[in-house]
Amino acid sequence: MTDSGEHVPTPGVRDAAPAPSPKDLRASAQGWHGLQLAVLGFVGLCGVLREGGSVQAPRSVQIAAAILALSALAVACCSAFLIGRAAWPLYGARTGSHPPEPRRASRDLRVGIALTFTAVALLALSTSVSWWPSDEGGGAAAGGTALIRVSTSASTVCGSLGEGDDGFVTVRVDERVLPLPLSDVVAVRPAASCD
Repeated sequence: MTDSGEHVPTPGVRDAAPAPSPKDLRASAQGWHGLQLAVLGFVGLCGVLREGGSVQAPRSVQIAAAILALSALAVACCSAFLIGRAAWPLYGARTGSHPPEPRRASRDLRVGIALTFTAVALLALSTSVSWWPSDEGGGAAAGGTALIRVSTSASTVCGSLGEGDDGFVTVRVDERVLPLPLSDVVAVRPAASCD
């Protein structure tokens, strides 16, 4: 390499790919840095938002998911720092007035990109808890169906919702099927149990 930064091939030596110019590295890193900030924001947003479903994962799985989400955030922050350092190098007392060498900027960019994908993978593992399967017994009624409490003008019936004809609500109570006319129904509410 000459003083002006031009690459001069050495005779008899197999030439490796020339190092990219610092300007090209900075332009590439600046493009990746925008993506980095988006990933960092997405990781933070997914760490805050949780689906309020009725099925809860076991406590140990929730703790593992929280650790994975925090790890994804830490990895995304490190990645944003490395890519930011390659995109906008600081010239200070350590490096003098010269820009950092292209090899370091290239290494920072490669490691930062790898960490970006690692953060996304950690986040995907963390959010997999929202797909925790429900238990086979589901509700209090047999067959895993939810229980409802139907209030009519005359009484209240508690059981599982069944298929009915037009104009009727069908409630299954202890192996019996009770068709209730919709005109008599005052309220329908979910029930935890029919005691």
